Amino acid sequence: MTSIARSQASRPLWTALLLAAGAWSVAACAAPPLPEATTDVVTASTQPDWSAFTLGPSDLVSVRVVGRPEYADLAAGLRVSPRGNLAIPRIAPVAVTGLSVEEAGEAIEEALRAVLRRPEVSVSLVELASRRFHALGMVGQPGPSVFDRPTTALEALAMVGGPTPGARRTRAMLIRRQGADDLEIIEFDAETPGPSGLVQVMPDDVLFVPRSGVNKFSEEIAPYLQAVGLTLQQVTTVSLAVDRFGSGSSN
Repeated sequence: MTSIARSQASRPLWTALLLAAGAWSVAACAAPPLPEATTDVVTASTQPDWSAFTLGPSDLVSVRVVGRPEYADLAAGLRVSPRGNLAIPRIAPVAVTGLSVEEAGEAIEEALRAVLRRPEVSVSLVELASRRFHALGMVGQPGPSVFDRPTTALEALAMVGGPTPGARRTRAMLIRRQGADDLEIIEFDAETPGPSGLVQVMPDDVLFVPRSGVNKFSEEIAPYLQAVGLTLQQVTTVSLAVDRFGSGSSN
């Protein structure tokens, strides 16, 4: 069975991110001195990892209770609530956020034992809504994109329409939160596909393709990252790291 995961991405968040574009030039000019990077964490991997794909709010699942016609309607689809619960008749809401569909079935079975004798439950995915990554910069379709399985950076880039004219394809990157204040930068080459583009995208990653001719990361993306909900410490950390990487390539 397919396993799916939750995401904190939402339409209001993306609206705020787009509105931040108006502050682009002001924020770039007023940017404070950038601090040293604060993390040595490296999570980039080319190995598919299904463990990140668990149930979350707004996912739609089918729930079947064997031999119990009173629960037949649940097979048509049951939406995970914003609080991460499934509403099952005759029992309290069952928390499923962070669970695989198999684990969700076991949780429902356990809850149903209060009202049924030896219930047998199966859960399957109907519709994904919770796991997303954000695409920014010079891509065909900027914004949040839903994905339901392990996906490489190059596959994710193709999902959002690929790089647009004027993109610096050799310096595409994934930006990943690490804890409360840190960010990890995972660069990949979208010009000449190779091993770097096979890194796996994780839920809530930001896929960013810069413009050619922009020499400072902070001049282009920092205001957007703050709108996504990153802290100033995270934004300045990632800005310094990318700017230090070098801006010699014009591709």
